[in-house]
Amino acid sequence: MNSKDENIIEVSGLYKSFGDVEALRGIDFSIRRGTVFGLLGPNGAGKTTTVRILTTLVKPSAGRVEIAGIDVLKHPREAREAFGLAGQNVAIDEHMTGLENLILVGLLRQLGLNEAKVEARELLERFNLTFAAKRTAKTYSGGMRRRLDLAASLVGHPPVLMLDEPTTGLDPRSRIELWEVIDELVHDGTTLLLTTQYLEEADRLADQICVIDEGLAIASGTPSELKRSVGGDVLEMSVDSPEVVHRYQEVLVELNLGEVTVTNTKLSVPASQGVATMRAVLKRFELANLEPLDIALRRPALDDVFLSLTGRNSFEGPGNNSAHVDEPPSTARNVMSSNGHTTKSVQRDLVQSDAEDFSNTETRRAFGATTFKDTLAVMWRNLLRYIRIPNLLVFSTIEPIMFVLLFNFVFGGVIKLVVHGSYIDYLLPGIFVQATIFGATHTGVAIAEDLNRGMVDRFRSLPMARIAVLTGRVAADLIRNIFVVILMTGVGFAIGFRLSHGFLPYLGVLLLTVGFGVAFSWISAVIGLIAKDVETAQAAGFIWVIPLTFASSAFVPIPTMPGWLQAFSKADPVSVVVETMRELLIGGPLERNLIFSLCWIAGIMIVCIPMTLKLYKNLT
Repeated sequence: MNSKDENIIEVSGLYKSFGDVEALRGIDFSIRRGTVFGLLGPNGAGKTTTVRILTTLVKPSAGRVEIAGIDVLKHPREAREAFGLAGQNVAIDEHMTGLENLILVGLLRQLGLNEAKVEARELLERFNLTFAAKRTAKTYSGGMRRRLDLAASLVGHPPVLMLDEPTTGLDPRSRIELWEVIDELVHDGTTLLLTTQYLEEADRLADQICVIDEGLAIASGTPSELKRSVGGDVLEMSVDSPEVVHRYQEVLVELNLGEVTVTNTKLSVPASQGVATMRAVLKRFELANLEPLDIALRRPALDDVFLSLTGRNSFEGPGNNSAHVDEPPSTARNVMSSNGHTTKSVQRDLVQSDAEDFSNTETRRAFGATTFKDTLAVMWRNLLRYIRIPNLLVFSTIEPIMFVLLFNFVFGGVIKLVVHGSYIDYLLPGIFVQATIFGATHTGVAIAEDLNRGMVDRFRSLPMARIAVLTGRVAADLIRNIFVVILMTGVGFAIGFRLSHGFLPYLGVLLLTVGFGVAFSWISAVIGLIAKDVETAQAAGFIWVIPLTFASSAFVPIPTMPGWLQAFSKADPVSVVVETMRELLIGGPLERNLIFSLCWIAGIMIVCIPMTLKLYKNLT
């Protein structure tokens, strides 16, 4: 059997509802190996939902999907090894170089570092990006970014590539260049599933097309078959004036070609024999001394197919011309059958497929090793962002230094009258906590940004430990917090801070600061996943961080505050942790505040980590 006769993707009875909205109402199709399959439909038809189900980003309400013989719903991790995804957004990190972006994807596809580097360089060469390999992606043009995005989806040589509207927003030249790349990929044996609103793109690239509308597959076939379904070729002509139209019409009627359509100075007639019909018409015109201004043979285009099937062009939203189906078709209706047995069975399978089988010790160890490796890769990516984004670097380093100098030299002269000892010794623990929890707000902002840019979808479609997207983010915060505390300590030493009780208490302060900062990173992650918007996440972060910080004993003693604020400040977790650090560095009764500090850190993590994981798992 020819390999192209084998189906590499099988989809049957695909049904998906979001509350009362039925996004898919029973989709069936299959895709042959080494071909391009076009999924065509208007906005809201269900194209992207279908792709997100195939790429394990969304779970269907019912149905079955197989990719390369793997049941996607039962074995999602294995299925992710078989495909690459290039979504609607260009999912690359603009603050990493082209080479680093591809290496990152390679590491998350479980390649070794050297193997990931070799493959990254090969793909950069293949996509004509070698000259920009060491430039950050933010300097790339739109076409270059899309090519890099496509290259990232091919890391690891997956046999299937999912392209969700890949040329949206590209100029004509970049679109044609991308078409040529797609031709090369198919020639090399890659199977492509392509969604698009550009009808000429589907006509140019697709071997098979499935037209979906309002969650239903309404037609399928090759482009030629679909065009023939709406009629054959048409001969169109223009004449020089309305007065002579009737003469041309009489000749066409005599030829008995079919109904002659007349619009002002234009005529059209069916051309069942194509070019032969055109020659016959021209010959009769010549005998009748008639010479049209223009004559052309027009074959049906996909625009005609789309208009015929949906009653509108591809750029319009759902219309009222097609009948509304109140219940799912037979394939989906079976799922909603009496007593809901089938639905419950499907839901049970989906729940089971979402959990890893850790009954085997070797499986648990392999998962743990993968999670650790993936966490390191994501951490590396986030640390690079800290270094390369100027405002993050300022926010993490320069701003805390300014706080140290400002509070010490401006307010220290007043506050030191109340505090026993040096104000810088009193101040520095508060600066440690302020710097770490202010930095933690960026966790939520970065997660929201990654959601908007499609980076989270890219990560979740890779055969990686999905939790590493979160643990890698928090691990980067941990490294940043250690660096900031050490930096602030150096600044403190320059203006009089001393370790009066030795290095060991300082180490305790460092560990306490890092733990508290990590706990607040999980709070921020919850905010980012709920907000899903950069501005909202940023605003929400400061709304809770600023009161906790400035209404605490981080910078001033609690007795100097208004009476109504002192009760809040004493219970403020920032005050509790800062006072514990001061007791470690300056001296004092330690046990009570230390226990409360550890309880605050543990309590925040116990609440926020499961909440973060649930929100992340339920992303659609």
